[in-house]
Amino acid sequence: MLILTSWLKEFVHFTVPVETLAEDLTMAGLEVEEIEPVYKGLAPVVVCSVEEIVPHPHASHLQVCTVAAGEQKFDVVCGAPNVEKGQMAALARPGTVLSDGTTVESSDIYEIRSDGMLCSEAELGIGDDETGILILEPAPGREPGKSLVDVLGLKDWVLDIAVTPNRPDCLSVLGVAREISAIYGIPLTIPKSPNPQIIQSLNHQITKSPNPSISIEAPDLCGRYTAAVMEGIRISHSPHWMAKRLQASGIRPINNVVDVTNYVLIERGQPLHAFDLDMLTGPAIEVRTARPGEKIKTIDGKDRELRPDMLVIADADRPVAVAGVMGGAETEVNDDTKRILLESAWFAPIQVRRTSKALKTITDSSYRFERGVDPEGVISTLYRTVELIGQVTGGYLVGEIKDVYPRPYKPGYLSLRPERANKLLGTGLEPIQIAQLLERIGIELSHVDDEKIKGMVPAHRLDLKEEVDLVEEIARLHGFPNIPTLAPRAGIAARAPEPSQALVHRIRTILSSQGMTEVISYSFMSPEEIEVLGLGKNDPRMQMVSVQNPLSDDQSVMRTSIIPSLMGTVARNQAKRNMDLGLFEIGTVFYAKGTGELPLEEQRIVALCTGARYPESWSWPKEQVDLFDLKGVLQGLLQALGISGWKTVLETPDGPFYLPGTSAGIVWGRKSVLGSFGQIDPNVLEFWDINGPVFVFELSFDALETAASRQLNFTPLARYPAVERDIAVIVQDRLSAQDLLKYISGQAPDFLEEVRIFDIYRGKPVPKGSKSIGMRFTYRALDHTLSDHEVSEVHDPIVRSVIQSYKAKLRD
Repeated sequence: MLILTSWLKEFVHFTVPVETLAEDLTMAGLEVEEIEPVYKGLAPVVVCSVEEIVPHPHASHLQVCTVAAGEQKFDVVCGAPNVEKGQMAALARPGTVLSDGTTVESSDIYEIRSDGMLCSEAELGIGDDETGILILEPAPGREPGKSLVDVLGLKDWVLDIAVTPNRPDCLSVLGVAREISAIYGIPLTIPKSPNPQIIQSLNHQITKSPNPSISIEAPDLCGRYTAAVMEGIRISHSPHWMAKRLQASGIRPINNVVDVTNYVLIERGQPLHAFDLDMLTGPAIEVRTARPGEKIKTIDGKDRELRPDMLVIADADRPVAVAGVMGGAETEVNDDTKRILLESAWFAPIQVRRTSKALKTITDSSYRFERGVDPEGVISTLYRTVELIGQVTGGYLVGEIKDVYPRPYKPGYLSLRPERANKLLGTGLEPIQIAQLLERIGIELSHVDDEKIKGMVPAHRLDLKEEVDLVEEIARLHGFPNIPTLAPRAGIAARAPEPSQALVHRIRTILSSQGMTEVISYSFMSPEEIEVLGLGKNDPRMQMVSVQNPLSDDQSVMRTSIIPSLMGTVARNQAKRNMDLGLFEIGTVFYAKGTGELPLEEQRIVALCTGARYPESWSWPKEQVDLFDLKGVLQGLLQALGISGWKTVLETPDGPFYLPGTSAGIVWGRKSVLGSFGQIDPNVLEFWDINGPVFVFELSFDALETAASRQLNFTPLARYPAVERDIAVIVQDRLSAQDLLKYISGQAPDFLEEVRIFDIYRGKPVPKGSKSIGMRFTYRALDHTLSDHEVSEVHDPIVRSVIQSYKAKLRD
């Protein structure tokens, strides 16, 4: 909001520099974003004396004036009829910006150099007179050479103030003046407009009597409506002083009647509207909601359809204004207007805001109405408007001013505990000091003592509703810099992380070290993403928790599986040609338990891989990842967590989304299910338009937490060399390599450090239904170097036991 300092001084006479004023307003809550001088283009203009005048040798209508500005003299070409020798005038030196935007420069006029310009009031933008140059009467301090801005007191500034939504009372010159008065504790003067003289008229179109008939059909939406009829209106341009102030406030002058309503809007913060009386159809004005099918053409030239919940001002035939937002084009004031109906009202903020948003229109009026205006200031503002219109148009009041006030304003009373205020602010103010600060903002005190201060809140302070609001006012007016600042004292107690948090960190570190990338997905998804997994009707993952107010249909339920979340991540990456992925997520899934019950929450770990096994390079073969790459990651995770004794089972009834024959369950201990892994069925991938294959494992965090070892065992580096023996045995194809390794480990042979499989072969000369498993045994002693004989004594019995137990044969 743009506010003129000279306008402010009509209400409160402050003497501080404008920079100080801006800082103090900002510290009090009204942020001044910018300070602009009003007459910044007139800085080069100085007072001069005309010492000599001679006719222009080449132009009979011009004269060459020699002027003195201090010790300097200049020749100026001038065509003004009123210029005379001995006068004092305003000399615009080169660089001056005139009111029309022209910049004065030294130039040749008909071959005579002119070093400036003698200006009129209109050219300088300080008055209306454009018939001749500005003549300055001799006076103390008006010596030639002095700045015209200083001599005429043209130092004026525009303050660009950002007003917060809770302070609608500051959306006016008077409102800001009230703040300045409160900040500095200086008197506030509000000139009262006299009751206008009524002149009766025999030619009235609103009613047969001089008073218009006004009815409010929706008192909840319009709490007060006042109106005045004026005749004898002469439409013309506004006086210069008014137009200048409107322009400085960011409003374009239109005509004297409309300009007055805008002027009072800026001055008092109360929106007004003027109707052309001859365009209204009698016999009454109705404030009502719009009727079905009603339309109005507003003054911006747009045809608008009105909804039944919109409040309108209507005459006998149709709506003539959208209440609080904009007037109608058919009844707007124009060059032929002779009689007007002035409106000043209070409309419910929520109604104006709803209508403004529905019409997608924000006006100066709606901006103020939707934040709240002073209901008690409606009538005084109308008096002020009638007074100004009478001055600038010659119009006069006809009939009494009508004031319909169905629900009069009831003053609010607040009480404040001084002890409480000091405790909240950290101050030591006395009750009398607090009372004085509250009086500055217009609170009429009725009780003051050490225990309580009570008073009536002014009608314009709609934001003061509770005790804490008064505490805030005390802080603002006392001054935030005057409130001592103390650093809070608080002990910092370190606490060890919960075991579950430590385990999550371990899992995250292990998977990241294997080249996997962690993602974090939304906990919401669409039901279709769960249903596409092919789960049974009774599967817990089909018991989804619905979101009451979802952001979209794609996020309408809480997720019961993390697999769809990762599938969506794969699809987005593939859409950007990022095809080689290794991803994991540690997150929560939610299962509905029943109406009125909180959902069951479980934490899951899901990882996947897809794309190339190695980065594209001449040194690496072009191979795709397969199920064993994922199984390697899984095995590395379980091993790093200290989980031993786990095995895979081929039955995975909980994973219908896996490709048949490519999945397995993971079991630990006595049938404790850790999770499952496998390849996602291509039919499932089609839902996300993913180019497969995609391999996934899913683990239960609770099961991992039970199985994981919390002890770290340290094994020193071996001091003695190891001995390796390789064998290849032919066994039945149905025997799993894991069972074979488990059997060997169960023999607990001495010196056996490790046994691992390095080859599995099917085909000739291995018989059909059998396979060859190549194993490497590593033996090591901790206290000496093993001899070949010692190794044979341990190794040979193991081989014989495998052959006998599994009816195996050694492969040559």
